[in-house]
Amino acid sequence: MPFLNRDQHSIYYETAGDAARPPLLIIAGITDSIAKCEWQVMDLAADFHVITFDNRGAGRSTTPPAGYSVGDMAGDAAAVLAALGLESAHIFGFSMGGMIALHLALDYPQLVRRLVLGCTTAGGRLSVRPEDLVMTALLNPEGSGDTRQDFYDRLWISLSDPCLAEQPAVVARLADLAADNPQTPLGYAGQLQAVLTHDVADRLDRLRAPTLVLHGEADRLIPVENGRLLAASIPGARLIVYPGAGHLFFVERATEVNRDIRDFVCAAEAIS
Repeated sequence: MPFLNRDQHSIYYETAGDAARPPLLIIAGITDSIAKCEWQVMDLAADFHVITFDNRGAGRSTTPPAGYSVGDMAGDAAAVLAALGLESAHIFGFSMGGMIALHLALDYPQLVRRLVLGCTTAGGRLSVRPEDLVMTALLNPEGSGDTRQDFYDRLWISLSDPCLAEQPAVVARLADLAADNPQTPLGYAGQLQAVLTHDVADRLDRLRAPTLVLHGEADRLIPVENGRLLAASIPGARLIVYPGAGHLFFVERATEVNRDIRDFVCAAEAIS
């Protein structure tokens, strides 16, 4: 169980797959530990050296007081790559992890080979807010509880209606992961503050890494318009929208999404 220390914070990370294969760093979203990455890790580790880590404020990493930024969290990601002796990697970030990936690509461009951005936003003038009911749930988690049933009841925010109705095993697994890896109120407050102040809208034209933007069409948390604006603002970016999929499109459509990530990354590598 490796940890690294950065700025008096302890960051937990894991690796999977053959270290001789191309590295792929997966960056998780708000409230999430690396457990949320399992739908990608289990599949993509066959072709890549997959690296995951708990963002500060979640999982087994340190929970510092609020006041840090998404840029600070990108520095944590850079430190993970450095701890593994990697000069660069392909990056897949989802939700808040996509915001971190954007900062990583802008602030540490030499570290990013190819960039995959999932269900995320540039923030600022390119941010499209969710509906008021979702925003209220996001900003006021008090009293929401941390039992398995509580987490189950909140999955309507992240999953599409068809997934909730037709994929009970997926819904149950997500509730179990959340209950087994609860985030503290301090951790949530710090990550939420970082997310709400995230803004790279006026820096996107500086991105040089080949970029793929992925989004679920029925995303309630970060509406799909964010993905469309993001892709339109990044030079040469491609956009894939998954019809009917929710915020956790990479769970709902894991096989399809993993294929799209693999195809995009393999275009830069000698992998077939």
